[in-house]
Amino acid sequence: MQNSYLFFCLMGQIKYPTGIVFHQLVSLELFTSNGYNLLPLMLDSSPKLQILKLTDPSTFAYCSLKWGWRQPKCVPECLLFHLETFVWTRYEWRLKDDKQVALYILNNARRLKKATLTTKTIDITELKKLEKRREMLNQLASEVKSPSSCQLVFEYATFPRSPTM
Repeated sequence: MQNSYLFFCLMGQIKYPTGIVFHQLVSLELFTSNGYNLLPLMLDSSPKLQILKLTDPSTFAYCSLKWGWRQPKCVPECLLFHLETFVWTRYEWRLKDDKQVALYILNNARRLKKATLTTKTIDITELKKLEKRREMLNQLASEVKSPSSCQLVFEYATFPRSPTM
């Protein structure tokens, strides 16, 4: 089986047909560059989902429209019974919605074994940014009510400033 890659830069809110269910979908990766309106729909339509990966591809700056997070009225089946791995790469918490999405998933995924949030890389010389990033992750961790069996991992990368010539 060949892996495929598909990227959407949607310029409007998605009109998603109701009633479609992805019974066999166990792994899903979504880009958050244009917001979160697809996330609740996909969670609700993927009852067997075990792995959820969100990626904030900052390189795709041309996707400037952001659609806000709307918390589902009912917790999706995949969060209650199947989701084991949650990964959010390049997490920045620029918007309040970013934090709300993370907390919603972390606090509702009953079978979650591991959650990894990897922040965007910042220059090691920018101490204020590093401190703010650490505070952000500590605050998020303090609000999570995940099961004790869940491993919550925060990763952040720094890079040394290049010497000026």
